[in-house]
Amino acid sequence: FFTNPIHTFLEGQEWHRLFAAQCMKETAESTASQDLQYKYTRWHGFLCRYAMTTPTEDDDDAILFVHGFGASGTQWAKTIEELRSDNDDITCYAPDLLGFGHSEKPAITYSGYTWECQIGDFLQELVVNSNVVIGGNSIGGFTAMCAGANDATVTSNTLSASGGPGTGQCSGVILMNPAGIIQDQAEAAATQVTTAEKTIAGQLDPLRPPPLARLLGNAILAYLRPRIQSICVNLYPTNPAAVDTVLCQNILRDSLDPGAINVMISGTKLPPSRPYNELLMQRSEGPLQSTFEGPVLMPQGVLDPLNDAKARCEDLGKLRAGITIDPLQAGHCPHDEVPSLVAESIAKWMATTKQERTEFLRAKELVA
Repeated sequence: FFTNPIHTFLEGQEWHRLFAAQCMKETAESTASQDLQYKYTRWHGFLCRYAMTTPTEDDDDAILFVHGFGASGTQWAKTIEELRSDNDDITCYAPDLLGFGHSEKPAITYSGYTWECQIGDFLQELVVNSNVVIGGNSIGGFTAMCAGANDATVTSNTLSASGGPGTGQCSGVILMNPAGIIQDQAEAAATQVTTAEKTIAGQLDPLRPPPLARLLGNAILAYLRPRIQSICVNLYPTNPAAVDTVLCQNILRDSLDPGAINVMISGTKLPPSRPYNELLMQRSEGPLQSTFEGPVLMPQGVLDPLNDAKARCEDLGKLRAGITIDPLQAGHCPHDEVPSLVAESIAKWMATTKQERTEFLRAKELVA
């Protein structure tokens, strides 16, 4: 009944190493002529898969796409294909977050801070483009927002996930039905100490998972696995046909990997997250913190059954100028349900904000 954690850790690492080798061999044989290529890197010693398009000498702009909970980088393939059909000068990246997709699933405490730090390191180590937009869906949208805010800090900043300066490459953020907290005006005005400041000061309560967390997590996975298709159909209200066999099999396969339960367990003890008010609005007082002041696009699926998506995008749009709201007739995952509409929205916004994004990066260089 009880297992040796060291044995489990080493076994999981070896399983993922062999799985990655098999996937790379299959990828080399089946996608040699395709634009979207799958590769592997290591982050803090853990294997992580990512997809990227073939860059050209003219590529200056890039988009780093971040998937949501239970998904993987492959969920961006349709949007990337649509976007690149008329904009092949934009390089696209889509990593699998640690604990999801084909990436390794170690027994660590996962949180938004884990993934935003992973995206920040990915941007610094693997993205060679000088003008990068970070976009994401669901919890990936919140991760993109946090990573963008962290990257905007060009000096050493202990309030960022990594505690260090950003690359200065992120010029914009794209949010698609993002997770996260949006405070109302009264709540934001009453906030004396931000979540970031409380984290640094050690003022947050200790994280305590509920009793029998692993047993509860296994029960949740057992309940969800046979219902993957019906759950996804509910999230794709205007195009249920997009919930095909490939999508469902990918989600099921990823959930069966060694260590997949670890992410589910961590979901029961996630630390408080920074609200968008902190991430998008610079405080006039207090210590320096990660805040993104560049242009933001929100192609929002307003038929999202998980929340009042229309109200959320309106609330976020009121936080400050420079936030473009584009309501779409779609559910929680518009990039996979209506990829042509999402690609059209992104391409238009990328073109109209090109000068603004370039000037935003230049201003950060002057500050540095």
